[in-house]
This record gives sequence, structure tokens and C-alpha cells, in this order.
Amino acid sequence: MSDFAPTPLERRDASGQIARQLREAIAAGTWSPGERLPSEQELAAAFDVARSTAREGMKLLSATGMVTTSRGTNGGTFVSLPDADEVAVQLGDAIRLWFRAGNVTVQDVDEARAILELQCVDLAARRRTYEDLDAILLPVERSRDHSMDIADWLDLDLEFHTAICRAAKNKILELAMTAVHLSRPATNSVFVDQLDRSTVTDQHYALYQAIAAGDPEAATHAFTAHVDYLEQVRLTALDDRSSSSITVASLPDIRETR
Repeated sequence: MSDFAPTPLERRDASGQIARQLREAIAAGTWSPGERLPSEQELAAAFDVARSTAREGMKLLSATGMVTTSRGTNGGTFVSLPDADEVAVQLGDAIRLWFRAGNVTVQDVDEARAILELQCVDLAARRRTYEDLDAILLPVERSRDHSMDIADWLDLDLEFHTAICRAAKNKILELAMTAVHLSRPATNSVFVDQLDRSTVTDQHYALYQAIAAGDPEAATHAFTAHVDYLEQVRLTALDDRSSSSITVASLPDIRETR
């Protein structure tokens, strides 16, 4: 079976172990996109399990989207090339669960954002297209309606920053920022009532202008000014509490309080 060498299974959850070993082998490059995996019969023999157990393992693997199954003479189970949008959705769901069950703090989120998005801003100023600029500007202009619901206004804020990340043209940074942005509906709840919307909108527009001008230095300066403002508002809102002591799991999601 190619270069795949299964390891002995434990008694419990044999099908789950089969799916995990196959998933790890695919990720390691044992099979490339488009290649056929071993048949149920071959897997059953290799793992020394009943064919039904191997079949269940393949079903679990299929649920991850890493493989597809076709019938017929040339059928079988084949490694599929993951769809980028589907990967993002699956990653997002896992990250949300991690935030809600873990001990990630507001400080963790702030630090990650300051480091990662600063690089996105620099790259966006170098690589943006006209389509990117339209996507960045649209939420800025729409957010000038300060009478809108705060949750809707924050959705535009997220749309603005996400558009900048996409303009950076770096898929790894975009995925990393996905994790940061998924926490923001919760971390924003700490200080959102004290934000001055006009100030934020003006800062966003200044950032857009720098990116549109293709000026990385001006763009990173505008972003730093924006982050510094948010930090000052957050410090005031937290009073004597430290952001390192507040977990994301303990905060409400603004979108759930509409």
C-alpha cells in the first residue's frame, strides 16, 4: 500500500484510529491529491480489523473533506484538494470552540493582532489591487452611518480589517488573522461602549488612504495609531483590571446580545 505503514490499533475506537492514521499520512504526503487510497479490504488486512471497521474509518475520513469516493470500474476513495473556503469554515468552527473552552486572554488576542495585522498592512500597501481597495473602502463609507446598531457597525469593522488581510495576498497570514478576528466579537465587548465611532472611522479611512497610495510606512503608522487608540480606550474601560486576567471564554459575544 504505497509507503503507508499502519501502526497497531488500540482496542477502543479502532475506526477513529484508522481515520486518524490515514489523515496524518495524507497530510504527510504519502498520497497526493487525486491518488487512490487502499480499498476497504486492503485496509482491513493492513490494520487486522473487520472490513466493516475499515469502512467506518473511511467514512470518518470522508467527513473531514480530505477524500472523495466514487463508484464504478475506476471508482474508489481518492485524496481531494481541500477547498480554501471550506478549510476556513472548519478552522473557524474549531477556533470558536477553542476560545469558548480555553484560557486565551484578551491580552493574547491584542498582542497577536498587533503583530500579525501590522505585517498584513505592510503587504497590503505593496500588493493591493483595485478590487482590494474597493473592498477596503466600502465598509469604511458604510460605517459613517453612526446611527446603525453597534453589532452591525462592528461587523463592518471586521469586514474592513478582513479585506486588508486578503489584500496582503498571504494565505498563511490570512488564516492566522481568522483566529484573531473570530475572537473580536467577544473582546470588543470589553470597551465598545466607550469607542468614538467618528474617531475609528477616520482612522480606518487614513489607513485606507495609505494602502491606496502604496505607502507601507504610512500604512503601518496609521495602523499603529489605530491600535494605540483602541488600547487606550480598553485601558480606561478595564479600570484596574489586567487584560491578561480576562479570558475570551468569560466575555459575551456582541452578536449574541442583539
